[in-house]
Amino acid sequence: MRKNFQKLINIILDYPKWIISLVSIITIIMILFASRLEMNFSIEELFALNDPDVEKYFDFLEEFDREDNLILLMYECDDPFSYDNLFINKLLVEKFESIKGVDEVTSLSNLEIFTDGGEELLRSVYPYIPLSKDSLLEAKDRIISSELVQETLISRDGKLASFAIELNESFNNHDKRVKIVKEIDVYQNTVHWKWHQSGIPILRTRYVQLMVADTIRFLIPVAIMIVILFTVVFRSWLALLVPMSIIIMVVIWTMGLMASVQIDFNIMTYIIPTLLFIIGIGDSVHFLVKYYGTLSEVKDKRKALSQTIEKIGTAIFLTSITTSIGFGSLIRSNIDIVRQFGMMTAAGVMFAFILTVTYLPAMIMLFKQTPIKKLKSYSLGFRINILKGFIKIVRLYPKPIIAFTFLFTIFSVFGALKIDSHNSLMDDLKPGTTLYDDMMLAEKRMGAILPLELIVGINTENPSVLDDIRDPIFLDHLDMLQQYISSVEDIGKMISMVDHIKEFNRAMNDGKNEYYTIPSARSAITQTILLYGDQFNSLVNFDYSKARITGRVKDIDSKRAAEIKRDIYNYVDKNIPDYISVEITGTTFLALATNDYLVSDLTTSFIAAFILITLVMIILFKSLPITLISIIPNTIPMLAMAAMMGYFDIILRPPTAMTFAVAFGIAVDDTIHFLTRYRMELPALKWHYRLANDKTILTTGLAMITTTGILVMGFLILIFSNFTPTADFGLLAALTIFIALVCDLTFLPALLGLVKPRIDQDD
Repeated sequence: MRKNFQKLINIILDYPKWIISLVSIITIIMILFASRLEMNFSIEELFALNDPDVEKYFDFLEEFDREDNLILLMYECDDPFSYDNLFINKLLVEKFESIKGVDEVTSLSNLEIFTDGGEELLRSVYPYIPLSKDSLLEAKDRIISSELVQETLISRDGKLASFAIELNESFNNHDKRVKIVKEIDVYQNTVHWKWHQSGIPILRTRYVQLMVADTIRFLIPVAIMIVILFTVVFRSWLALLVPMSIIIMVVIWTMGLMASVQIDFNIMTYIIPTLLFIIGIGDSVHFLVKYYGTLSEVKDKRKALSQTIEKIGTAIFLTSITTSIGFGSLIRSNIDIVRQFGMMTAAGVMFAFILTVTYLPAMIMLFKQTPIKKLKSYSLGFRINILKGFIKIVRLYPKPIIAFTFLFTIFSVFGALKIDSHNSLMDDLKPGTTLYDDMMLAEKRMGAILPLELIVGINTENPSVLDDIRDPIFLDHLDMLQQYISSVEDIGKMISMVDHIKEFNRAMNDGKNEYYTIPSARSAITQTILLYGDQFNSLVNFDYSKARITGRVKDIDSKRAAEIKRDIYNYVDKNIPDYISVEITGTTFLALATNDYLVSDLTTSFIAAFILITLVMIILFKSLPITLISIIPNTIPMLAMAAMMGYFDIILRPPTAMTFAVAFGIAVDDTIHFLTRYRMELPALKWHYRLANDKTILTTGLAMITTTGILVMGFLILIFSNFTPTADFGLLAALTIFIALVCDLTFLPALLGLVKPRIDQDD
């Protein structure tokens, strides 16, 4: 095995140009693949596979119009019902309708409602815009009195109006949707009203735009930070440019791999380039620290590279494996985009390892040997003083360190018990973001913002007295159910076929409010649906076996969503006969339920990662006691992370749950590097445990604090994200990795010094 490894090292060092050429060819190919990478944000991607509720939702989409194709473009002006503003509204309706991909635009100026009198009961409120104030006021009153219009096209205070822009289903994908939204932006900006945008298409489009902005916002500062640190630490253009080129190639290879297996740039994968920039650079740091240290001793570049690859290569491989396990454990998830994130990030970590042990030494071979007098510069400065401080603390206070760590762990456990896992969908956005503020304004002024769907139909599993949903008995129950749902706290406007039937019946009876009821005769109901089918197409299925109650719900959290579902089903059990079926569906409740499911899923992934990494440590150190010693310093930071979430009200949601597996996989790297070097120093220093600790801290500690510094500062940059979960992920990962470093430089050597475990040596 060792001979084969040495042959591989010789190939790398003997044929550096071939290695570089091969890497360059692969990079060019990956660039071509990466250019095909597509952007996408679909709520459906967050749904679990083989989930019965998800299957119900897709069944709903087959029978009814989609709930996610409506843009609510709201505006504030002095008076939405004035002649001038109605005239402008009419012109904008025409412009919005001219946009390719827009099926229908409804607003105040082209609104049709049921009205008593005349040959046509359903007619335009404004066949023309009247000039007289009395006519304008009369039209306004007709609109305000229509329940179908309230909190859709006009707020209840009559000051916030909107355009309901319905997109063609074939144009409701990212690329086409972006073009539509851009055209809407252009047209709306020609009018000096105060504009607000809402609706699922807007949410999806702006999400992707924020994701792109985040990527740019992250990558540039991270790149600058790496440049500064490498310049300060190594003071060599070679030691700066080659690692930077490696990490750029890692990102390109990963993006190329994503495109080649048809994985989109989505709400999970968009952060991969930044993560790889932060994580992938660590291998180069450990390699260069070891190389420069060896070179200063042996004075020969090839010999130094050979020894570095041989000694540090194994450690880097193992740390890459553990980090990959952390990310790879996400493959267990039943959510596609989470699995994709785990697989691609794990692949990127291994790409970083491969390039570090091949491309990096190949490039060094082609450049002149660094002058010996410059080699010492990289290890000078405050880092040595910091490490000496850690040595002094460990020597003087080993037992207090262990005692303090024990108390800190207990304190962390109590904090962890306070974790809350219930969050709302809009919690993902930071207040002050235009998208967040617009959605919240819509919720406040229009009642609610997120879709809610109920499918009410004839239950085929129970004997029924009903032929179909046009039966007055069915409609009475549908009406009763709708009224109940509308009365539930946090639920906004709900609409069904009943509303249109009531409006028609009132219009048929001279507009008298006492006739705002469901006709008692089935024939009247059938006639209404026959005459005004367009009003009902989206509310009933093709064979009249199911009806739809559609509406919106406020930005509630998953706990409240579960309560609402429970209350509705309890009401159904008590008040709706068995021959009528009721199912709650829609993207909102599914997304919230998926969030809870995903948190549980990711928690299991962390446990799997913990077990796998523990097995790796057992194989590496061939000792259960030393494995336990290695795991403890990495368990403490995980508990500390949980405590921070509990004490500071950071919600446990998918990105923060994912942090546990990811941070553990990263944090254990330093422990492996520490114990690998410790195992080498212990016999060399005649089993003097204190001296072995000191030597390990002074040598490996240099690379540890450098890589940790890069990781911490890199992850902290994520706190400036537009998305709260991403910001939380960055903060938690940074603090956890920092605590892991402190544990590795204090608790671990203190424990080793007191326990004095026997460590087997490699053959």
